[in-house]
Amino acid sequence: MKKILLILLLLCNGFLLAQNSDSLFIENDSRVEKVPVYKGCDASLSNHELRDCMSDAITNHVSKNFNAKISNDLGLPNGTVKIYVIFKIDTDGNIFNAQARAPHPALEKEALRVVNLIPTLEKPGYIDGKPVIVPYSLPITFKVENSKSSKSKTNAEATFPIFRGCEESLTYEAQKDCTTEKVVDYVKLSFNYELADKLFPTENSTQFQLEFVINEKGVAEKINVKANKREVAIDVINVVKRMPKFKKPGTVNGKPSKTPISILMTIYFPH
Repeated sequence: MKKILLILLLLCNGFLLAQNSDSLFIENDSRVEKVPVYKGCDASLSNHELRDCMSDAITNHVSKNFNAKISNDLGLPNGTVKIYVIFKIDTDGNIFNAQARAPHPALEKEALRVVNLIPTLEKPGYIDGKPVIVPYSLPITFKVENSKSSKSKTNAEATFPIFRGCEESLTYEAQKDCTTEKVVDYVKLSFNYELADKLFPTENSTQFQLEFVINEKGVAEKINVKANKREVAIDVINVVKRMPKFKKPGTVNGKPSKTPISILMTIYFPH
């Protein structure tokens, strides 16, 4: 099957800003003295000009490094396909905590690989004269065109792991949304809120990155959690270990396949 893949980057003009804590986001950037400075951009430019410069630079970076051949044999239909990527720029200008959502795990993996190749920025973002963590949104739009002589093979289609309570007849994207929602609900229901109260006496929420793989038998493995507190990470890992077996694992080419899952979660615990 031959496909033509066009990378059309639609970069978000606005930065979302975090101050003091990863979980505090400011959607209006009017308080920002300076947005992050991408390598090669003139730091003396205005915020608007710096955003445009960074957007252009990331567009060129992704266009140059993204492996267009990754779409071959994924069973993707003709039309527009979008990959949604978010990442953060830390106070040293490094890219971290990147996440991607796409119609196929292979596209997510490739998008993350390319984003993680973005060089360290020359300067981070600033609020009140202090460096801050800056989340950034990066939508990538694909246009896939299958050649007329090619025929779609049903065994080339991929399915996402199905959590209990999700319908098997859903599309890949709907399966992913349903499974992700069920996993989030399960973690929130089983989370140790008393522990959180002790660890964060002056806060009412905590945020962590949950990553794991659903193996060919529908069981979670390779569980990893990035959190502000080690105790929170251990608790969430234990919660996921107790998670029931999935109704069905993910498949690629009609066969059970390991599927990586990454979820950025915020747990609220009002005192």
